Amino acid sequence: MPDSPSLWTPGQVAHIGAVAALIILTTACQANSPSEVESPPYEGTGLQGKAADFRLVNQGGQEVSLADFRGEVVVLTFMDSTCKDVCPLTSVHLRTAYGSLSGSEAASVVFLAVNVNLDANRTADTGAATESWQLNEIPSFHFLTGAEAQLRPVWEAYDIAVYRPREGGELVHTPGVFLIDQRGNKRWYVSTPMDAAGNPLESAPLSELLLRHMRSLLEEQ
Repeated sequence: MPDSPSLWTPGQVAHIGAVAALIILTTACQANSPSEVESPPYEGTGLQGKAADFRLVNQGGQEVSLADFRGEVVVLTFMDSTCKDVCPLTSVHLRTAYGSLSGSEAASVVFLAVNVNLDANRTADTGAATESWQLNEIPSFHFLTGAEAQLRPVWEAYDIAVYRPREGGELVHTPGVFLIDQRGNKRWYVSTPMDAAGNPLESAPLSELLLRHMRSLLEEQ
């Protein structure tokens, strides 16, 4: 008569115990796998290398180049002079970051925006946007513009995509802000982080990230 299936030999018991231990160990490893470890907080993308120089005209009609501000921290962004959503919101963050600087800090920081709208590229257009978005509250703010032959090379130098998804549609461009140090080197690119599906990820406000990086660069002097 065959042995009862409910009876195990000592060897079988040891084997089952080993399998159980392996399952427990595997489960524990999976629970602590790198895919489930929280990512560090978003700080932006660190950059290196010289920032491409350019010379354009600001909202007051004055010629301005990036090289003019060597020795200062430069906050550089790209804006559509007729934008109704992202650019006005970015402006709020720029103003908030500037307002959080001390007097001595603010004296060593310059804010630049390069126009991406070729259909509204007059100084009157950038001047109107500067006033509408209250960026004139920042004494060192310059909204720079020019002809297509002047603007497009700047977009390309900073990998800024500019296009209209459809004829007559809203202008779309790469958002975000560059931070350039006192020696003219690119140091950070800060924007809203996105997941693979294009949904915004949780992060500190843009103004807070800009303030943190500006102060860090100022401390390097």
